[in-house]
Amino acid sequence: MTTPFNSRQAAPTNGSGAATTRSTTSNQDWRCTRCDKLLGVCRDGRMHLRFARGHEYLVGFPVQATCRGCGTLNNATAPAR
Repeated sequence: MTTPFNSRQAAPTNGSGAATTRSTTSNQDWRCTRCDKLLGVCRDGRMHLRFARGHEYLVGFPVQATCRGCGTLNNATAPAR
């Protein structure tokens, strides 16, 4: 008999039960608001976007992109401080 396997893990929580943020994420990373997939990295006041097959862009703000993972529309109006 096999043991049931749950592939999803619960988000880590603090004492109040609220989800905690990951300390490994840089403030310069732009991540999807829904699935947390990396969308871009802020460098020198511009957003660096990288796509498949070597397509790379440096764009100014505001930036708007659709997540390739879940399809959510994401906005970044200014560089993170």
